[in-house]
Amino acid sequence: MKNVLLIGIGGVYNYGCEAIVRGTVNILKTINPNVHISYASYNYEDDVRRLADCDIRIVKRKRIGRWSWRNVLRKLLSYVNISYTIAYDTTDWLANFDTVFSIGGDIYTLSSTGAYNSTLPNFLEQCQSKGLKYVLWGASVGKFENNPSALAFYKEHLKKIDLIVARESVTVNYLRSLGIDNNVMLAPDPAFFVESPRIEKKSNDKLTIGINLSPLSALYHYKNIDTAIGKQAETICGLAKELDCKFIFLPHVLAANPNDNDLLYLREIADIVTNKGYDVDIIDTDPGFIGLKNNLTRCDFVIAARMHCAVNAITMHVPVLLLSYSEKAKGMAEYVYGTNKTVISLTDFENYHNVADIVKCWNYRSRLDEIQKFRFDLLLQKI
Repeated sequence: MKNVLLIGIGGVYNYGCEAIVRGTVNILKTINPNVHISYASYNYEDDVRRLADCDIRIVKRKRIGRWSWRNVLRKLLSYVNISYTIAYDTTDWLANFDTVFSIGGDIYTLSSTGAYNSTLPNFLEQCQSKGLKYVLWGASVGKFENNPSALAFYKEHLKKIDLIVARESVTVNYLRSLGIDNNVMLAPDPAFFVESPRIEKKSNDKLTIGINLSPLSALYHYKNIDTAIGKQAETICGLAKELDCKFIFLPHVLAANPNDNDLLYLREIADIVTNKGYDVDIIDTDPGFIGLKNNLTRCDFVIAARMHCAVNAITMHVPVLLLSYSEKAKGMAEYVYGTNKTVISLTDFENYHNVADIVKCWNYRSRLDEIQKFRFDLLLQKI
């Protein structure tokens, strides 16, 4: 493994995707300092800026043209209700790579509407046909049972992957239930291997709780964003009364799409909470994954819907209650804390009395030291 391609994310405006890229570079460079790592980006200029200090080559992803024969055929077949899926990316730029890592965490799952997208998996099968090894990296996978077409597609596709590196045991067990076992390994999320700055934690004069909520997760549980904002603002006001605390709101994704932009979403909630007279500081400076660590150390406790916001806090030794909108949060909670009592559903988050009790009675320790000793060199010998 000398020339590795990372592909599969929309951009590192998502701090979790930034963490995957940075952590993966650190892992691979520790194993082999001479490895060449490239990241294929649809968001080139912004990604170059955000990853300027990262030892990685960023290349623009090359899409198949709108008027290519494949796209024309796909459109014509759609008129007679025949589905023909093609990869978005061309393959004429892959000659120098020997391995491709599909990154992004939980991209092999169903959307909030129950849909799935097979374009990236199809492209990665094309990579294999050109001799590249295909690694599904730092992944949570499924579940697909609510979409029979997705289930059928992924059962076949996942068997073809050279190595699936799952980041939590729920995924491992789910894949096993599908008969996919021989190519699956359990390993920590790459975000645990982003270097953390040394920051002296200062004591607060008042209990300070970090809050990460996302519109994307809300759409899995609520009919619309406005309903979610109202419900979650009510919970936070309830926590303020129960715990006599202040809040730091921690956006972790700053997407162009408002339905995936934590900052816009948290601003709406902050307006409601502050108008009720409670203390909220919202981080709106776009500090990135590493920069946000300074703000995380200001927190006594964090409640996070975004998986990588939770991981970010854990690496700064801040206790975290994970909010679950999919199976991945349950698996990560068990992986880090050894119990599923450190995760609740977004619906259960509405019961602020229970949430306050969890914060008051927290006595769980993370396995961070053990996690960060993981031997990726032994795992990647399989490639």
